[in-house]
Amino acid sequence: MRGILMIKIAEKYLNETVDADATIKPWQKKTVFPAFLLDHYSFYEMTVLGTPCVLMEISDEKPGIDTLLKHIRRVASLTGRPVVLFYREITRYRKRSLIAKRISFLIENGQMYMPFLALDLKNNIEWGESEVKPFSSCAQLAYMLFLYNEDKIINVTEFSEITGLSLMTASRALKELYRSRLLTYEIGGATGRSKKYRRIPDPEYFRMGREYLKSPVTRVVYMKKAPPEAMAAGTDALAQMTMLNPPGYPVRAIGKDSFDKLETEIITNPDLIEDLRPPQIEIWDYDPGLFSEKGRVDLLSLYVSLRDEKDERIGQALRNALRTQTWYTD
Repeated sequence: MRGILMIKIAEKYLNETVDADATIKPWQKKTVFPAFLLDHYSFYEMTVLGTPCVLMEISDEKPGIDTLLKHIRRVASLTGRPVVLFYREITRYRKRSLIAKRISFLIENGQMYMPFLALDLKNNIEWGESEVKPFSSCAQLAYMLFLYNEDKIINVTEFSEITGLSLMTASRALKELYRSRLLTYEIGGATGRSKKYRRIPDPEYFRMGREYLKSPVTRVVYMKKAPPEAMAAGTDALAQMTMLNPPGYPVRAIGKDSFDKLETEIITNPDLIEDLRPPQIEIWDYDPGLFSEKGRVDLLSLYVSLRDEKDERIGQALRNALRTQTWYTD
């Protein structure tokens, strides 16, 4: 019973981090294996990223690496499937030995090495205990795309076309989300090598992803007139969505690329700013129009641009706006 429980834990881990459709179940046709293998191993059928595999757990005494390799080759020849060893725990020495021999393995604590699927070993420190680094701008765009499109399944080329990012940058963004355990992928396409990404379900997607989010605002300036393509942002946008009082001057957001093309004069005199109350222009490191609605910046970007505000009225209004979304968890 404990073996089945451990396998279910491993299956849940694969579902959350690699492939939502991954399955592990006991091997039914045990007569395919000779008795000496059944004496030393428990066998399971595992499917991950559409690839059927044999998951093999050592039952009692641990064979040497050379014997283990012979047994794996025998199982592979009998089933015609790649073989993955399952461990509840493993020493660092044995892990290095397995990798040196290119033997695939899955460990209960979440580490894995499956070169036939191009899945590399992920240390616990890398995925759990390291300092959280904010998303790059391109990864944050990818995060928003999947947040607002829960059932989206997309490859690098399609993401590049939607956002206008280069293929290299688009690929880097999707890989960043995958490494953060927010995306899974399946391999398909005409060549059999195209990765189709999809996100993990709500509410985990927002709960796990928000710690990586950063404010898109890189700079704030004041101008006599807001650029026509700028979006309502900041407390101005929040006031349009809630009962919060508006700030008394327009707040607009524009991408840095668009801002660099403007020839409008910037107001720098503090007295003029105080007297004229001109539009406050937030310069963002990505285009705020990509996910805008009704002339306002998208709610997630608004959230991260305002979440450090100390005014409790702003915080309450922000929470009220977020509670209208199915992906928000607090």
